[in-house]
Amino acid sequence: MPVPDLLPSMALIQFASCIPSSCTPEDVQVTLTDAMQWAVKPTGMRASVQVYPESCTTLKSNPFTKGEVAMILVIVILLLLVFFSSAYDIAELNYAESESPIGKALVAFSLPRNWERLFKEDVVQPGVIGSLDGIRVFSTLWVVMTHKILYYAQEPWINKLQLVDALASLIKMPLINTLLNVDTFLLISGLLKAYHYLRDLENKRFNFISCYTRRYLRLTPAYMVVLGFYATLLVRLSSGPGWNKFVEQPTDACKTNWFYNLIYLNNYLDNGNQCMVQTWYLAMDFQLCLLAPLIVYPLWRWPNVGKFIFISVTLLSVSIPFITIYCARAVPSYVLGASDSSIQWYMQNIYFITHQRASPYIIGLALGYIFYRMNTTKVKLTKVTVAAGWALSMAVLYAVVFGSFDIFQYGHEYDPMESAIYGALHRPAWALAVAWIIFACNCGYGGWITTFLSARAFQPLSKLSYSIFLTHYIVLMVNTGRMRTAVYVDEYTLVHQYLGDIFLVFGVSMILYLFVEAPLFELAKLCFGKSM
Repeated sequence: MPVPDLLPSMALIQFASCIPSSCTPEDVQVTLTDAMQWAVKPTGMRASVQVYPESCTTLKSNPFTKGEVAMILVIVILLLLVFFSSAYDIAELNYAESESPIGKALVAFSLPRNWERLFKEDVVQPGVIGSLDGIRVFSTLWVVMTHKILYYAQEPWINKLQLVDALASLIKMPLINTLLNVDTFLLISGLLKAYHYLRDLENKRFNFISCYTRRYLRLTPAYMVVLGFYATLLVRLSSGPGWNKFVEQPTDACKTNWFYNLIYLNNYLDNGNQCMVQTWYLAMDFQLCLLAPLIVYPLWRWPNVGKFIFISVTLLSVSIPFITIYCARAVPSYVLGASDSSIQWYMQNIYFITHQRASPYIIGLALGYIFYRMNTTKVKLTKVTVAAGWALSMAVLYAVVFGSFDIFQYGHEYDPMESAIYGALHRPAWALAVAWIIFACNCGYGGWITTFLSARAFQPLSKLSYSIFLTHYIVLMVNTGRMRTAVYVDEYTLVHQYLGDIFLVFGVSMILYLFVEAPLFELAKLCFGKSM
């Protein structure tokens, strides 16, 4: 059967070829089988080729479907809104009138105004954690790199063994054990959610329904626009021997399972055939957002009870993956050297699943609670404590990334206890280490690291991070699907390809931000206020 695009498929030999459209899959299968049998005949071996009809695609001028016409109409409407809003903004001379609610709505789609918002330096307000900009940017770049590596593993290379050899290099572990970046986002999300919940509770502004509605409206509009593009026009961007696997099959998943994304349950329902596979994170984030008040409210209302609930939930979030991995004899992470079936089971039953991955978010909730309490109590730490905190944080980060080197090697003897311990603890350990960095920077104990992570240059990219998350897969899958020849790669080529992709991602994400995300976010703020 066709291999999902989340698998490296290193042991799978695949052929892709362009042939006349009059040929059938059976014709290709017979021709390739005859060629393979002729090639191996001197060895006395027999060989055959299997061609799956669902893996074939035909280049022909198809008429536009109703869905495609609807998506084109949406794009035209957005362009018209941007044009007329920009014209009104440029022509409007009465600034006070443009700052009224109606005026703000009329200029929400203004391209000059949203461009200014993107690149304008934000004044650091009390309660704003400046270091999050740098952390968010580096984590976003790491996410793009992670997914690029997954596509590298499936691209047609002449020297594919180079990727296998990379597994034996300790220095390349950040490129191999690379799925920790999402835990940083879960930590940040939990931190911000707890902090804002507690402030709203203190000011008697907290409302469960309003809170969930704000979160849904923050995530969904730009998400649905990109999803609509996935399900309709994406397949028309290009073509190639691998176009069906890398583009058409994900498009079909969106046509089938788009509703699961709309209700943020795509990480549980038919998660082996997800639309926009990276959006399992959005489902998880939204589900944890729904659960967060059950932990945060007791911490605020009954601190002792709340702390007991927090400790219990934290232990549960670590115990569940431990028990699952040990009993199922599962791999502890995305181990490139494992079998495809092992990786697929891990992704569908552990990696995508909220109750298996909640520990970093819960640690974020605790950090948000600490920052909330610090509004009235200033934390003073000795130099020894600060030095020990930084040393322990760096040691944990190193141990999590590099300590699993043996587990990721081909031929490593599987140990269920080793896998269960690493699988259960490496994510909360990573989250705790990053939490110290955020805490130390926010409390004045970060030195030059605080200055660097809070640099103004990170602010625009930090604002683009959500649009980058939504759009980067399009760039990666199109560039891989349109490849027509096998290539010889080296490290210089890989870096060059990544940089080319990342700059293209920046351009595409900027379009989404300026034309969709920023305008709709401004309209949502008019409805719910600055708490959005």
